[in-house]
Amino acid sequence: MAHRSVPCPATAVATQTGAIFSVLAAGAVSAHMNGVAAVAARREGYASQVLSHQLQDAVSAAHDWADYAKRLIVENERLKAENSRLKEVAAQRRGVIERMRQVAA
Repeated sequence: MAHRSVPCPATAVATQTGAIFSVLAAGAVSAHMNGVAAVAARREGYASQVLSHQLQDAVSAAHDWADYAKRLIVENERLKAENSRLKEVAAQRRGVIERMRQVAA
């Protein structure tokens, strides 16, 4: 074959087409990677939001339990005082009964 003095037009078209496709492929890969990163960021944001709500619920439940425990402490103290009062009344009545028995005997 003889060397051509004019470049082959098919080679120029093939080179340009290859360059265009490689730029398009690089853009597609870049767009895909950006999409994957956006999905990952969205998932992370959603997971963070779920954890935040769970934390708020846990804190709220802890406050509710603390309030309940405080009410129980107050009620327990009230019952202790009532128990002491009833013990005193019972001791007085026992004393009255004992005195009545001694008088009757």
